[in-house]
Amino acid sequence: MNNCRKELQVILRAKTTNDVIVFELEGHLDFESTQQFEQRCSELMIKAGPSKIVFNMEKLRFVGSSGINQFIKVMKDFNAKPDKPRLCHLSSEFQKIFVAYQTSRNPFQIHESENEAVSSFSALPEIDAPKKTKKKVKKTRLS
Repeated sequence: MNNCRKELQVILRAKTTNDVIVFELEGHLDFESTQQFEQRCSELMIKAGPSKIVFNMEKLRFVGSSGINQFIKVMKDFNAKPDKPRLCHLSSEFQKIFVAYQTSRNPFQIHESENEAVSSFSALPEIDAPKKTKKKVKKTRLS
């Protein structure tokens, strides 16, 4: 029985690549392990401060719809942050789930590989930065 419970847990590993934290998820995800996942991610993010994050889901398997729903909620919370996290190595089934749950204002950033996801942070255009323009000053002649 104890061995069965171990198989249903999710393992979360964190590593840093450049200035990006990569969370590697492995195992099975159910409602209970999703709560543990959320808590562990929060702890790691507090230690690291505001960071760029990649979730590598190559070795992750879901168990039950309650695990999927809770996991999507956690990911939406992360996705609301200014530096949106990147997801990589999603199976086609998981991609469909994420696409179905995303909003047009906060789409998920899904990449094929970890390298591509990490590199995407440095490839961002600066669309939110205000443009520097010179204000024209009307010159008038004083007599």
